[in-house]
Amino acid sequence: MSELTKAKLADLEEDFRNYHNIPKKIAEVLVAKEWRPEDENSWIKGTTGHTEKALNDLIKREKDKSYLYYSKLYADIGRAYKSLNNELKAIVDKYFWGDSNYMGWIEIGKDTYCSTAGIYKKRYKILEALAVERGIIVKVE
Repeated sequence: MSELTKAKLADLEEDFRNYHNIPKKIAEVLVAKEWRPEDENSWIKGTTGHTEKALNDLIKREKDKSYLYYSKLYADIGRAYKSLNNELKAIVDKYFWGDSNYMGWIEIGKDTYCSTAGIYKKRYKILEALAVERGIIVKVE
C-alpha cells in the first residue's frame, strides 16, 4: 500500500470536514448551470411543466464535471464513514462534524485520552478509508 503525503492527507481531511457542505455546493453548481443572464424576467413566468428541452438540460447537467465531482465526493465520504469502526465514527462525529470541529489533533488526543502518536494513527485510518474510496490508494489485505 502506498503512503499518503502530508498534502494529500490535508486535502482528504478538508474534504471530510466539508461533508455536510457538499449538498449546498451541488445545489450551487446546479443553480449556476440553470441561470441564464438573458432571461432576467424568468421569475415572472409561470411554471409550464417539463418540456423536452428541460429534460435535455437535465441530462446535460448530469454530465457537468463539477456536479459529478461533488456527487461522487459526497458518496465516497459516506461509504468511507460507513466503513469505519465505532470509535473512529465517534471521532468523526464529534471532531470533524460536531461541536468540537475547531480542535487540532493534539487537543483531540488529550480530549480522548489518546497519545499524540495514537490520535494521528486514528486520523490516518479515517483519511485512509476516504483515500481508498476515492481510488487514491489501494488497500491490500
